[in-house]
Amino acid sequence: MRENKAQRHTSEKRSRCEINHLFGGAPCPKAGKEKVDSLLLCEKHALEVKLEGQIECWNEMLFHIDLWSKEATRRERPDVVELLQDQREQATSAIERAYEELNMLRRTDTSWRAWGT
Repeated sequence: MRENKAQRHTSEKRSRCEINHLFGGAPCPKAGKEKVDSLLLCEKHALEVKLEGQIECWNEMLFHIDLWSKEATRRERPDVVELLQDQREQATSAIERAYEELNMLRRTDTSWRAWGT
């Protein structure tokens, strides 16, 4: 039984990053280490996809914040409008941070751990 586990572990190490399945481009030469949306991705591409997902999620939150802000304004609820404005600022800051990390990741081939996130 141990031999099977050792062989499986060795074959997993040889699995390549499957990022090319997303874009139809050239394959990534790095070993796949992490499953993201059923694809085995290298550390860099996994982080890139996760950051892009976070940005999309925050953008959706901003959309809903705007909807609720309009409704709160219509109902003359300045207290709620103010709270939602605070949430908007937090979401906008989170998007900016995620874009900064994503841009830094794309500018370098260095592992994300090397630049402190």
